[in-house]
Amino acid sequence: MGKMRALGTSLSYLPTFDSAAAVTVVGALTSVGEITPDSEELDATTLDSAGGYREFLQGFKDSGELTLTGYHDKAQTGQATMRSLYNTGALGYFWVTFPDGTTVAFKAYVKSYTTGAADVDGIVGFGCSLRISGLVQVIQALAAEEISIAPGSATLDATANVITGTPSYQWHSNDTNDYNTPTVISGATSATYTTPELTEGTYYYFCTITVAGYRPVNSGIFRVVVA
Repeated sequence: MGKMRALGTSLSYLPTFDSAAAVTVVGALTSVGEITPDSEELDATTLDSAGGYREFLQGFKDSGELTLTGYHDKAQTGQATMRSLYNTGALGYFWVTFPDGTTVAFKAYVKSYTTGAADVDGIVGFGCSLRISGLVQVIQALAAEEISIAPGSATLDATANVITGTPSYQWHSNDTNDYNTPTVISGATSATYTTPELTEGTYYYFCTITVAGYRPVNSGIFRVVVA
């Protein structure tokens, strides 16, 4: 996973994936580093190895570190949380949300925390690195579409790709183009959803995708225009 500009990309934190606490978003970021899983190399060479060549097997896997940089904001609660987690060494649940809605989730502790002068106009810099513990999960749903139809029904698809586990789905409708006060659509628990017959107007739908052991992730919002 390559290095990303932080524009449109956010990092969020909770003590555990199922915590009832308010989500903490780490802000004032200018870049989010890369996640580079790697693995140990085990030498499996024996006297019988073909042609006298060394042979290798994969050993333990390591998800590596994630580095964050930005500018220091003393009022930014996410940065204060990173400093607190560095002091305690506590393991937490983190997830990076990309502009296309892809979510990368993992457990980590704050390995390092820095503040210091930046290169531009004396702005104080902020930085920290997260040491990832265990597997990195990626949840990526198909992109939401804007659909224009004549009066009738529309079929929406939020099929998700994940690294591990089996996604479950729950569709919602809404009166506005956001995730506020949605209505759960009873029985709509497949990756695809076909709406009822729609009359003239604009309709909004999204799907919540859940993988055991991780926070639910919302798909993008599907906008259906009936003219």
